[in-house]
Amino acid sequence: MIALAKKIDRKLEPLRKIANCVGSPLFDLLARAYVGLIFFKSGQSRFDSFLNGTWEDQIFLFSEEHPVPGIPGEIAAVMATGGELILPVLLVLGLFGRFAAAGLLVMTATIEFTYLHSTDHILWAFLLGMIFIKGAGKLSLDHLLIRKLRSS
Repeated sequence: MIALAKKIDRKLEPLRKIANCVGSPLFDLLARAYVGLIFFKSGQSRFDSFLNGTWEDQIFLFSEEHPVPGIPGEIAAVMATGGELILPVLLVLGLFGRFAAAGLLVMTATIEFTYLHSTDHILWAFLLGMIFIKGAGKLSLDHLLIRKLRSS
């Protein structure tokens, strides 16, 4: 039985190497891009509201529809817009990836608890939690910067 297990293990080793060298970094990048795009589109929509002269709608949303406890609507609208435009870019680039993931994780929790309960938020939270825990991955600026810092 042990001999059979060892034989199977040897046969699977090339697949593990491919998964570790290609699959894992690609998955990390796709996870960052997926969540980042969702938040960036939302931030873009909020910013368009500012440019179109309908910023009062955003303030109304954060004051009346889904107020963030302890934060005035005017401030919450600006914070959400800034966070949704800046953090996703950092996340997708993998620059300060854990910081960006943590910020978007807080935003996800805020959305979930103050506005809308959705299974989408659970997916976002798992992906962002994964990035926060293990980092942005090999296909990230964080990885390049760490390699550069450790080599010098």
